[in-house]
Amino acid sequence: CGAPNLETGQKIAFAKEGALLYNHRSGGKEALKSTKIRGVPSSGMICSEKELGLSDDHSGILVLPDTAETGTPLVEEFGDFIFDADITPNRPDCLSIIGIAREIAAITGKTIAEPPSTHLEVGPHIAEKVNVHVEDADLCPRYTAGLLSGLTIGPSPKWLSTNLEKAGIRSINNVVDVTNYVMLEYGQPMHAFDFDTLNGKTVFVRKAVEGEQLAALDEQTYELRSPMLVIADSKGPVGLAGIIGGVNSGVTEKTSSVLLESANFNHTNTYLTRTKTGITTDASYRFERGIRPELAPIALRRAISLILNICGGEASEGMIDVYPGQGAPETIDFNLSRVKQILGIELDRVTLDQLLVSLGFGIEEKNDDGKIVLTAPYWRTDIAIEDDVVEEIARISGYDSIPTTMISTPIPHHSPKPLRELRESVRDTLAGLGMQEVISYPITNL
Repeated sequence: CGAPNLETGQKIAFAKEGALLYNHRSGGKEALKSTKIRGVPSSGMICSEKELGLSDDHSGILVLPDTAETGTPLVEEFGDFIFDADITPNRPDCLSIIGIAREIAAITGKTIAEPPSTHLEVGPHIAEKVNVHVEDADLCPRYTAGLLSGLTIGPSPKWLSTNLEKAGIRSINNVVDVTNYVMLEYGQPMHAFDFDTLNGKTVFVRKAVEGEQLAALDEQTYELRSPMLVIADSKGPVGLAGIIGGVNSGVTEKTSSVLLESANFNHTNTYLTRTKTGITTDASYRFERGIRPELAPIALRRAISLILNICGGEASEGMIDVYPGQGAPETIDFNLSRVKQILGIELDRVTLDQLLVSLGFGIEEKNDDGKIVLTAPYWRTDIAIEDDVVEEIARISGYDSIPTTMISTPIPHHSPKPLRELRESVRDTLAGLGMQEVISYPITNL
């Protein structure tokens, strides 16, 4: 082995002949074969993280802790469960660990413990250091931001980079990794700007001007046009809202101050921008499916807390929170009899309340006539009417619990209609002979 970090007495990952390893020369997995190195027979390999598929690190071999027991299969040291979830488009809340946890908690009757998000704030207030102007509230319903300074940018801790890599996200640096990690936790995409590169210390959330360009983090330059939504400073775009940031404001090892963005962008406009530019990112995937504005400040506080713990530094007091569309939560009038009417089952009030609370519903008001007033969970975008609630009850109670009952009236007897049957038979015959039927719209109202 020619690795520069090889030392006597190390605990290492050893692959025997026949092991399936990543070959960085061919870019694929290959079975390890016996060979000769400098004339010496070699029937195995001491592996790097890249060869094991753990990361892109190929600078040296993977050195295990001294506590690792010799002869132990590596899966027992590094093994983990990876869940591959297939999420329908109406449930963007489940594009997150906490979203899946909420579902499991509702089904099992448990509660979830959200990660800590408290942190120390140091004055002066962020509003004295940066201004944010949202010029189109329909395209950006909410924009929150925090300011951190005195940060030390570098590689992420092993636990952070490993968890990202297990989820298929490449580790970049500790600040960017935190934004991706919180996105996986909460389903809220985030972006970090090098604050010192923002001209005028002002952020504009606006439609692109015809002919503007953005040099993006994927090393491509994109032509922008309205109604694409951009994040801009006083000189021009520094990011394409909800999709990708600009290279001119990206976080590097020279960064010390970061403006951390956690915003909400219109899902239709994000989809149209993504299709026109051809840029597909984890952020655009989530924004296209619709994310609730309430998530933005929650994820922001969590990310600030993690960055301070990992990178040091301090956070300015408060946060920017531009929320022009804020209003009272929408309520749903729900009648208990609707459950019996649609599902054919009866639930007592205690059971129903427990089920709704486990799903995150707020029960604002109870009436003696079987009607209650509900507020949908802030993380759900797919619950708006009474029957949506009934569907949730059926889903969590279990479809097997819904009884099979006969219809209340007999099925009507078949009434022959010879002319209609002849017409359908002729239509099928002509279509079978290769002819096409044309149904045109009348051009008069006669």
